[in-house]
Amino acid sequence: MLFLAQLLDRPVQGKTGEAIGKLDDLIVYIEGETYPVVTGLVVRDRRRRVFVPASHLASLSGVLRLNSSIVDMTPFRRRNDEVLLSKDVLDHQIIDITGRRIVRVNDVQLALIGTRYHVVGVDVSPQALLRRLGPQRFADRVMGRQIIEWSEVQYLASAAPVQLKVSYDRLSELNPVDLARIVDGLSFRESAEIVAALDDETAAETLEEVSDARVADLLEGMAQERAADILEEMEPGAAADALEDLDDTVAAQLLDKMEPEEAADVQALLAYDEDSVGRIMTPDFVQVPDGTTVGEAVRLVQSLAEVPDPLLSLYVTATDDPQTLLGSVRLRSLILASAATPIAEVMDPDVPTVHPDDRAVSAARVLAEYNLLAVPVLDDADHLIGIVTVDDALAVLLPDIWQRRGSRSFG
Repeated sequence: MLFLAQLLDRPVQGKTGEAIGKLDDLIVYIEGETYPVVTGLVVRDRRRRVFVPASHLASLSGVLRLNSSIVDMTPFRRRNDEVLLSKDVLDHQIIDITGRRIVRVNDVQLALIGTRYHVVGVDVSPQALLRRLGPQRFADRVMGRQIIEWSEVQYLASAAPVQLKVSYDRLSELNPVDLARIVDGLSFRESAEIVAALDDETAAETLEEVSDARVADLLEGMAQERAADILEEMEPGAAADALEDLDDTVAAQLLDKMEPEEAADVQALLAYDEDSVGRIMTPDFVQVPDGTTVGEAVRLVQSLAEVPDPLLSLYVTATDDPQTLLGSVRLRSLILASAATPIAEVMDPDVPTVHPDDRAVSAARVLAEYNLLAVPVLDDADHLIGIVTVDDALAVLLPDIWQRRGSRSFG
């Protein structure tokens, strides 16, 4: 195994041992490569930097020797899709996918695979810095490396000053909360780069967990059609919070570009104060008429194009007035009852409720006091207009834990 820091500034010799210069950098090609292949060397001869193709490289281990004594001395000019290991990777941040964190690259590990050298890992340990900065004898005594395989990291294209084709497919494997922490911890440019690569649904789930200030910056920085598509996928309450942090003109433009149904849900929430029940409630719930059987209720849920997530309870309403709440049925009760059982027999008619103008913290208290998973929201006419889930309540009671507020530090 070889490490980049050990190779930089070492003499490069021609086939017969003549001095060519010193190694300034190694060039790799990243796109589509599990372990990027070294495609060339940048050799420094006094103030001139020249390109040497990897096909001229005889060995990187021991003496850096070429298999030719003829080198094109035309000054090096990098091309798109070329990554320089020292300039673009060393000392830069990358994403450790397995560790779900941002890490700093303190050294780059290379290996000879077949006849070509490849990047196989990165060293993120503090010891790697000591080996680079300390006296050689001291560095040799410092043990310990923390190697992450290159196949387990995500390189950020914005680290290079040229256009790169970089796949971000593996980031979709991360939990949105973990991905949000990463988005919050990176620069705006890097965060925008990641969000731009995500599909609308994953981007929405991630932005729901990202700090308010970063969400506003990201939405304002992207094309409005794309921002509107993401807002449509977000929970209405989260979308309302995001829009409220934007310039009024921009927020209105985004609402106009959203699908009418989703825009209407968000606008309805924007009519309430930020710390009210109305702002954190969701209109996404399942209601069934009081004449329904358990079997019919189950089939109704199964027929829905989109089932609320989480599905905690069903709400029983009057057959002649679907907005009048009669009670609720927990999912557990529904599953345990026989199909022919009237829904009224498994319904709890004594359901605590809250008003949309109540403080959000009051809904959290009701959920805690009555050991509920969700509490219905009734308007002035006692009409059922939404529910507040326990997740929404925790976001109110424990904002520093449940929601992302501000960037995190990553090792």
